[in-house]
Amino acid sequence: MKKLARFRNLILGIVMLVFAMVLLIWPQFGTPMIMLVAGIGLLIYGIYSLIFYCTMAVHMVGGKRILFRSVLLLDLGVFMLSSYRGSERLILLYLLVLLAAYGAIDLVRALEFRKEKAAWRVRAASGVLCIVIMIAAFVFRKNPNTLVYIFCLGLISAALGKIASVFRKTAVIYIPE
Repeated sequence: MKKLARFRNLILGIVMLVFAMVLLIWPQFGTPMIMLVAGIGLLIYGIYSLIFYCTMAVHMVGGKRILFRSVLLLDLGVFMLSSYRGSERLILLYLLVLLAAYGAIDLVRALEFRKEKAAWRVRAASGVLCIVIMIAAFVFRKNPNTLVYIFCLGLISAALGKIASVFRKTAVIYIPE
């Protein structure tokens, strides 16, 4: 990882931690803020992916997949921003689907890493944690502040992961000729 990417991940991790702490302090403003930040984040990442497709990925193998992903992210961002003042059940549904997807992806990747004899335990623990948080969110779905607290747990976990990646040494592999 280059120095600029490390700095970007450090700043992003710190901003995520601060946002999570603000939401923990004032949970009554949590659900609209979650939709606003998630919608803006999806829009920005969708625009970034679309620009990446137009400039570089159009010439790559699998470039259409990047195009489809960017269009999907843009659609999700617009949809989340249009339901900015939507019901808390809709937001809870988004959160549950995202947690289920992240948990399932982490578990599948952990199984792949295990087959390749790579470090898989942290990835598996992350997947199980996402599934457990999703189950807890479903059980305590009646309390509106529960949604904010669960989102904050996920945000803190992601922020700590980003900050930890900054201090992890990058493996460099040289292939001799």
